Amino acid sequence: MKFIIAGAGSVGYDVARHLIKAGKDVVIIEKNPARAKFLENDLDCIVLNREINSIQTLKDVNIEDGDYFIAVTESDEVNLISCSVASTIADIRKIARVRNLDYSHAEDQGRPFLGADYIINPEIEAAKQLAEIIDKGAATDVLTFQGIDITVRGNIVGKNSVFAGKKLSTIKKELKRNFVAAFIKRDGQDIIPTGETLVKEGDNIYLVADNETMNYILAKEGEKVLKVKKALIVGTTRIARNLLRTLIAKKMDLTVIVNNYVEAKEISRTFPEVLVLNGDVRDEKIFEEENLCNHDLIVMITDNQELNVLTSLYSKSIGIKRAVATVNKSNYISIAKKLGVDVTVSPKRSAVDAILKYIRKGQIKTFYSLFDGDAEAIEFIIPDDCRVNNNALKEIKMPKDSLIVAATRDDKSIVPDGNYKITSGDHLVVIYKSSSASQIESLFSGN
Repeated sequence: MKFIIAGAGSVGYDVARHLIKAGKDVVIIEKNPARAKFLENDLDCIVLNREINSIQTLKDVNIEDGDYFIAVTESDEVNLISCSVASTIADIRKIARVRNLDYSHAEDQGRPFLGADYIINPEIEAAKQLAEIIDKGAATDVLTFQGIDITVRGNIVGKNSVFAGKKLSTIKKELKRNFVAAFIKRDGQDIIPTGETLVKEGDNIYLVADNETMNYILAKEGEKVLKVKKALIVGTTRIARNLLRTLIAKKMDLTVIVNNYVEAKEISRTFPEVLVLNGDVRDEKIFEEENLCNHDLIVMITDNQELNVLTSLYSKSIGIKRAVATVNKSNYISIAKKLGVDVTVSPKRSAVDAILKYIRKGQIKTFYSLFDGDAEAIEFIIPDDCRVNNNALKEIKMPKDSLIVAATRDDKSIVPDGNYKITSGDHLVVIYKSSSASQIESLFSGN
């Protein structure tokens, strides 16, 4: 398959990197000469340093041979116009990144908009992820799936963890619970573990279990199950506003800190159900004067990543139980977790995941990229003509670095063993290294 990506900022670059890892044919159009030069040296694909919304440019990349055109520049208008131009030249699926909420609302009505077949809004996707994390107690990274009542949680193994220094088979015997360790990231190494795998301090381990078992494991790890009732939101970004709409619907007790007086008045008018404080979150007096330490959760959603991380850490030090921060830089995500921020959410990663979900083959309900794109978690609905229908899991020749971790049939979710037989209509969750993406698609898509 051939993918043409217009604009290679942080989102375009990550989408290209994922597709190249999966063995896809990628062409990038980037108008910035310095950025284009960097891409030529860093990615194994064709890079054109041209204007994006040009008929000649699209003809020169042989767009008529392409399968997907993905417009992810920083300009909504350029993305939509380039999709319109592409639609006049070739029969190709077109994706546009659009941040303007009015444009995105048009796509929500289920119709193409200005030439784009699919519109992705990073802020809406990030707000959805934040809402899911808060709903699950904001204790660790959490992956939720639409048709499966089983969660996947990522956690860094601490010195006193029940996992540290033990084989997974030993841990299972000690905990007497059914769970799967699906993936381990260790010093840059990706591991699909077995029962003989020795878990080490510092490992970032992803566990799969039903909610009751997961809560039991979290309690053993010293993470009490928390029902968030009172939350503190800092920021007036589009992500913050989308999140507020969701949390208000859940009848949550919400406080928002806004530094700018005019913005504070506007937020107060827009969200009358919310307590709005006009103040600077960097001034510790506001925490004392407003008694903010009694909140269950703080969510830092400003455009300043450093402020998000540092304020999250300070908030936990004064008694706020959980801290969530939006962060885009990969190294900041890792550092924040190690320092004690409970969960980080990357708007960039949310956008990339939404794009990759749309372009993956098969009936895909949910998609997550993990560990900066080194691995993926995907929820399939098995079609009638799937080649592995009626096969037991132990009979399926899965790629080496992959694992089926959850299944649902007749509204019952389980962590399946090797005797589980796949049937059309099943929901399956598979975790695998990104290099195995094409093989996974081939196995679980229709013929």
